Amino acid sequence: MTASRRNKRIGFTLVEVLLVIVIIAMLAGVAIIAFPGILAGGKADTTKLKLKAVAQVLETYNLNMGHYPTEEEGGLKALLVKPQGDEKVMEKWRGPYVTENPKDAWDQELVYRPTAPGAGAAGDTTAPPYTLFSKGPDGQEDTADDITAQPKPEDAAK
Repeated sequence: MTASRRNKRIGFTLVEVLLVIVIIAMLAGVAIIAFPGILAGGKADTTKLKLKAVAQVLETYNLNMGHYPTEEEGGLKALLVKPQGDEKVMEKWRGPYVTENPKDAWDQELVYRPTAPGAGAAGDTTAPPYTLFSKGPDGQEDTADDITAQPKPEDAAK
């Protein structure tokens, strides 16, 4: 009996080692295929958070100045650099409100457009005072991948 115990194999066979390597390779392949989708979703989520943060900064600017940045003041640049204009109004500026020009996760500047007074239907008080969005990964405006932190009109009606 002692002889048969000594003849027992110790370790793994080549087939077992190869089987483990194949399983690891398959798992790595699945992870590599799924990674770009995960990364793209992460960039979109990061951009949504940045848009919400800039919207909060715009609210702070509005509270201090009594209005949202205008095109004449430089749009979002008015959050970084004190705009020029009426000295009494400009004394209210408490910036800089941001440390750099706001960009999305694809390193593109965010798009900010103040709503012109009187734009929209007469008596419409639900129109937002500005439009703030990212052009998304394709860098083109008015495409399906644009990202905004503001509710879409059909969502606001619900």
